[in-house]
Amino acid sequence: MRLKAFVFCLAGVLLSGGCVREELAQVDVFYTADAEGFYWSRPEPRLENREAGGYAVLKSFLDKQQQSFLLFDGGNWFGSAPEGSMTKGAYVAELAGTLPYTAASVSEKDFVYGWPSLRDVVRELPYPFVVSNLTLDHQIPWPMHDYQIRTVDGVKIGVFGIVSAAAIHRNKTRLVGFQAQDPVECAQKMVTLLKEKGVDYIILLSSLGDAGKTGDAELAAEVDGIDLILSANKDLENAETDQVGGTFIVYPGARLDSVAHVRLLFDKKTNRLRDVSFEDIPLLKASFGEDVQIASRAQTLLNETRKKMNARVTELPRAVETSLSRESELGALLAQCLHRWAKLDGALLNADSVRASLPAGRISEYDLYKAYPYGDNITFLTMKGEAFLRALEASAAEKDNFPQVAGFTVEYNPQAPAGNKIKQVMLEKNGRIIRPRETYRFAVTDHVLAGGFGHDKFIDSLEFKNTFVEARQIMRSCLARQKELPAFKPHWKVAQ
Repeated sequence: MRLKAFVFCLAGVLLSGGCVREELAQVDVFYTADAEGFYWSRPEPRLENREAGGYAVLKSFLDKQQQSFLLFDGGNWFGSAPEGSMTKGAYVAELAGTLPYTAASVSEKDFVYGWPSLRDVVRELPYPFVVSNLTLDHQIPWPMHDYQIRTVDGVKIGVFGIVSAAAIHRNKTRLVGFQAQDPVECAQKMVTLLKEKGVDYIILLSSLGDAGKTGDAELAAEVDGIDLILSANKDLENAETDQVGGTFIVYPGARLDSVAHVRLLFDKKTNRLRDVSFEDIPLLKASFGEDVQIASRAQTLLNETRKKMNARVTELPRAVETSLSRESELGALLAQCLHRWAKLDGALLNADSVRASLPAGRISEYDLYKAYPYGDNITFLTMKGEAFLRALEASAAEKDNFPQVAGFTVEYNPQAPAGNKIKQVMLEKNGRIIRPRETYRFAVTDHVLAGGFGHDKFIDSLEFKNTFVEARQIMRSCLARQKELPAFKPHWKVAQ
């Protein structure tokens, strides 16, 4: 059900025609999620174009609360706003880090730039993050936690988090070593653990949403003991609430233009829940004002980001397309940029890192960012020919991550058995065929070296040299110097 407000009186607590309110402990929970990069106040269409939203208004609203409260966030920071995605989360550390969050979790979309990028954001924040069903090398990835416990007015509240397994499946080449436990199994385990620790009320921060086999409602039906699910990763404009059995589900709406408020009332003698109510509170600037320091910093970030993303890089006479499953014109063009800069035997990118095509006409910094959104550095590898051929063979076998190369041509048979697809590789600079026992040098991203193709065979190098130069910086300079778009000449040729 979708409601702006609700009040539940739990069975068995009705006296004299109303909810029992004597000797009750009050716990106020505020919740945000799916900010999607909208960190500033702006006219909001769903609120009759009144100025609303952003961390500055949220902070001012929280400062006006007379009672103590718990404040949670469900992640999904980047989303649809380029002002958010181009910072790769920098705004979260600078702005959300000033708010009194009790704990937070993340959504699958926060992993889009890889774990090192997300970890850098999380470790800058002063509050704990809970992700209970993800492990890195069989441990909860530092600096995250599997649960947190807080006591409010004598009531012991346990909090844990669950992320959709799609976080791993969609970003597997940038999440090497990660595993996702089944949400139902994990939730059952966490409920048992928290009850053993004497918790009175259990809250789940969930980014399962409604998609896939197991959403929030399905999880609530499967697992007894979850009292409140704070939902994220839905990208819906309005707040939503639902109830499945004894579990209440609350979604706060996207874009940080309102905050969800859940009020819990407990019997002080038994710590049993007696009443729960919900309110969707629009973050109207006219109603609550703005925190001056946060508003000033948000405006500075906004100006810097918009100036950067609108900066011209080049002009293209036609669109340049990308593809995950084959060699693409854009992939080959970007690999050629790296090859010309490195001046080695060749260069290689994985297709999964090239996320969008470049349009025809004026190419802005944001267009380039969408095409290659990662902060990968270039690494020089010295390899024996046999090691390079093994790595290239394994890369060509990966689904939807085809090698984008420059500096050499590959003769291959895609129908041949695995391990025998590549027939020969020829260097373009001298026409020499790569020999197993000879030594060659290649430029790759540090992501490729770390397993960007789903394997670690490039580690079989004789020497590594990290240049600490960003791939996108090289691509930007290269495209800016392009006088005209060269004709696309495939580097992968099917053997006759």
